[in-house]
Amino acid sequence: MKKKLIYVFTVSAVLMLGACKKGFLDINDNPNNATTVKPSLVLTGALNNTAAYTTGGSIFYSFAALWMNYWMTPGGVSGWYEERSYNFTTNWSGSTTLWANLYDNLNDYAYLETQGKASGQNFFVAVAKTMKAWDYQYLVDFYGNVPYTQASKSVLFLNPKYDKGQAIYEDLAKQLDTAANLFKTATVIPADATADIYAKGNLQKWGKFANTLKLRILLRQSEIPGREQYIKDEIAKINANGFGYIGTGEGVFNNPGYLNVSGKQNPFWGVYGYAANGDKTSSHTYMLASTYGMDFLKNNNDPRLGKFYSTINDGAGSTYVSLVWGQDVNFDQTLTTVSGIGKGVLKAFDQAQPIITDFESLFLQAEAAQRGYLTSSAQTNYEAAVKANFLYLGLTEAQAVTYLSDQSVATWATNSDKIALIIKQKWAAMNGSNAIEPWTDYRRLELPADMPISIASTVTTKKIPVRMLYPQREYNTNSDNVVAEGSINQFTSRIFWDVK
Repeated sequence: MKKKLIYVFTVSAVLMLGACKKGFLDINDNPNNATTVKPSLVLTGALNNTAAYTTGGSIFYSFAALWMNYWMTPGGVSGWYEERSYNFTTNWSGSTTLWANLYDNLNDYAYLETQGKASGQNFFVAVAKTMKAWDYQYLVDFYGNVPYTQASKSVLFLNPKYDKGQAIYEDLAKQLDTAANLFKTATVIPADATADIYAKGNLQKWGKFANTLKLRILLRQSEIPGREQYIKDEIAKINANGFGYIGTGEGVFNNPGYLNVSGKQNPFWGVYGYAANGDKTSSHTYMLASTYGMDFLKNNNDPRLGKFYSTINDGAGSTYVSLVWGQDVNFDQTLTTVSGIGKGVLKAFDQAQPIITDFESLFLQAEAAQRGYLTSSAQTNYEAAVKANFLYLGLTEAQAVTYLSDQSVATWATNSDKIALIIKQKWAAMNGSNAIEPWTDYRRLELPADMPISIASTVTTKKIPVRMLYPQREYNTNSDNVVAEGSINQFTSRIFWDVK
């Protein structure tokens, strides 16, 4: 059963229960007509949709992967005007789809949390709190102030108010603390473990996920003046729960049992890979290598080149060719003559979909340690992150060790700006696994500092956007609240943590 049908059915059932009371003479009681949905059923669908809507969804890459110069789109193909020019409106699919998908997903987790509390199943409550934090963090990162305290309560609030982004972040930190503590005492029955397609009921893994997500939330705020003590105090709470953070080999992935059937493949593969019959998808042929992304690998003799990018002719050629972001492209410059997405990230139709990888977590820990927030070694975390990325792509740890010893590339001792080094390597590693995180790092830190701007002739403001616009639907249906947020501009209306 598809998720949306489950949710509609659930809401209808709840409303029916509220409107009708069972009487003594009520003989129309059909035991086969369920009035609630088991939390385990909602859990599987909600987690799978998170993967499809976020790290596995096309909208997570169709703009951020371009703006961060991983990929480039052919100029001769219609579309991508907004992405190439940065000139988008409230009707742009990037803004409207992200908003709709995330709030849709949040409805599932709100129901899961409610049912978990009602049945005394703390596992579901803790998972719901963790995943709500995941979705809401992205909503704040995309839009700033958004509906939070009145969201997912349409019966009570048809026009939910907007909460401040920083206040939402602070509450998410509290919710993740609660989730971690619930994971310490929760119990998981075998059926529920099967429904958990992220961790199979592994409470230790869920606790690390919650902690790592909170660390990400805290690091977002690292540039805000006067925020250092708050961050340190919140990290002390993480340390107190004892779970630690996601380490090498401990990434969180989704795999409900992907099949080589249309609509059932890994979502990233289904968009950017190949159809069930083996034909290239349209997005596979349209997403070509960006010069900035490829040159970083070429210039540094980086063995990841052949994993992030294919040779020309979809890997059948022997050379690597790229295009400058935003350049006019003629119809001869296609996947036949330009490199595309490599097999290190496009592995197979049934590949596990990364939610948060071990290398992202280790880069977060490296930055936090370098800032003095963690007592672990920044260098150790940094080098472990690079090694983990090599392993994820199908390379060896020995290759990573050789790479890390190159004096011109990634050697810790020879780089004076350790934060810049961490973020550059994090940017390189996230290619094809999550393009939103590098865009967020760029906004909060202006790193990598040499990130190119699109050279498309349609560019009128030579700046990478700092946010999404509220979708037009909000202006149509929740106008008083969204208008109260003032005039929003994608180049100047910054998210609260973007202060550089």
